[in-house]
Amino acid sequence: MILKLGQILLVLLLLTTGVGAAPNIVQSVVVDFPVNGRVIVQAHEEVGQFPKMLFISEKRANVLLLSSITDEDKLLTEAESNLRFRVIRASGFPGPMVMSVGLFHGGSDNQFFLTVFGEVDGKIVRLNDNPLFANIQGGYYLGYLNKNLGYGLAVWTFIWGNAINESHYSEHKYQIEIYQLRGRRLQRTLRRISRRVYDWDKGANSLRELGIRVTDQRTGIPGINESLE
Repeated sequence: MILKLGQILLVLLLLTTGVGAAPNIVQSVVVDFPVNGRVIVQAHEEVGQFPKMLFISEKRANVLLLSSITDEDKLLTEAESNLRFRVIRASGFPGPMVMSVGLFHGGSDNQFFLTVFGEVDGKIVRLNDNPLFANIQGGYYLGYLNKNLGYGLAVWTFIWGNAINESHYSEHKYQIEIYQLRGRRLQRTLRRISRRVYDWDKGANSLRELGIRVTDQRTGIPGINESLE
């Protein structure tokens, strides 16, 4: 019933926006928000178009937000791309947070693009304008960071050229970025280059230099987790 309702609303939305063919609904989950109540959250894919996140009020049957996930090089419009999401619940945020990850399957590496959504002042909003990038060697964590930083988003990505005999899958230094919720936006509050180098699958350990002990939350997203190996 939930999927049928989402499909009906999507057809009506496409008719009003002049889009010809309906994209595939690749993921659909009902999320209970404090103000909007039960909201149908969906990821849509269509080859040749950027993937989209759609939020529909289950009770009122109206679209709360339709957001296109775009990357500068248009990788997410290719057939080798996917969009999936997971729901993060942490007491330090004003309700559930939706972590949306776009994936482009590359040759020697994959590219990931993070967009976060949440409910602020009673509205479902996108919390970062431009998707935040990471490779397989990087990662994302949304939640409690430590006593000093409180709750926020950590993004880490590997850096070329900072280690001896460095290869693609070897030890690297990492760029670490911390974002915290300020009104309707996740704003970057810290950027740091790790002092040490870390193996390609241990990049999250670079955050320990800031007293942050977390794991990569991409591992909890079906369809994304498999691409990290």
